Amino acid sequence: MSRLEIWAATPTPFDADGRLDVSIVPAQVAHLQAGGMHGAFVTGTTGEFAAMSTDERRRLVEAWAAARPVGFGLAAHVGGTEPGQAVELAAHAEGLGLDFIATVAPYYGEAPTIDLVVDHLRTIAAAAPATALCYYHIPSMTGSTHRPSEIVSRAAELIPTLRGVKFSDGDLLEYDRTRASSTHVRVYFGRDELLPAALSFGADAVIGSLYNGLAPIAHRVTEAFDAGDHPLAFELHRPFRDIASASRRHGGLGFVKELMNELTPDCGRPRIPWGPLPGRDRAAASALAPALRRVLTDASAGKRATA
Repeated sequence: MSRLEIWAATPTPFDADGRLDVSIVPAQVAHLQAGGMHGAFVTGTTGEFAAMSTDERRRLVEAWAAARPVGFGLAAHVGGTEPGQAVELAAHAEGLGLDFIATVAPYYGEAPTIDLVVDHLRTIAAAAPATALCYYHIPSMTGSTHRPSEIVSRAAELIPTLRGVKFSDGDLLEYDRTRASSTHVRVYFGRDELLPAALSFGADAVIGSLYNGLAPIAHRVTEAFDAGDHPLAFELHRPFRDIASASRRHGGLGFVKELMNELTPDCGRPRIPWGPLPGRDRAAASALAPALRRVLTDASAGKRATA
């Protein structure tokens, strides 16, 4: 395996009636471990947290905590639009012994100052004082205009458990500033389709949805990059970029879930607003899957990309 620490942002499994189905979780754990994953990041954006109840989020994290083997990392996003829910979920996660918790800043109305964002993070951190906190920066979903580098610079002085940032944005200069904002905070890059660029900025840890199915390729990309063969790294990475392009045409997050269902344990249809997808978009995911399986086979055999 490469030196890259990879966490999969896992989809939430639903049954045929759209209900939470935690019976799938052990198969998800086994699949990720076999693919060389460091851990699972659950109830995040890929996990459709905004479409889940508090009880569902608790039950899902409990299922992952029960199924994970020794040494396999587990983190959960606990944020949302209601602070009390985040506090409850943070305390619950600490009771299950998670490696870290993560939270977005308030959204559906942005906090007008960085101080208010930091106060929000402090409140959640206080509910889990023995668990590392990760600030989740994903402006494409939250609309946040605050720089994560400035948030971390302020929060690192006030929140002793702040240890990470999930940086799901394409602004690589801000990614670099965020990495430099505190020596105690690790920044996990969260835009899978930009992995080679992130490696050039020094990325050593990532969290993303496509790693559910394509982690072996990500390891090969990193190995080629570290060996100085940057053209090969870029070539090997091409499936990630192809998926990003296809997802824009065929349903975004819902398309990604349907595509990962083709490569991993089936987690069912996405909930509204991301699904269920029209038949043509699900068909597009199914049509792309065989080429990805060939690339995965080549990656395991140490061959160049063929898709």
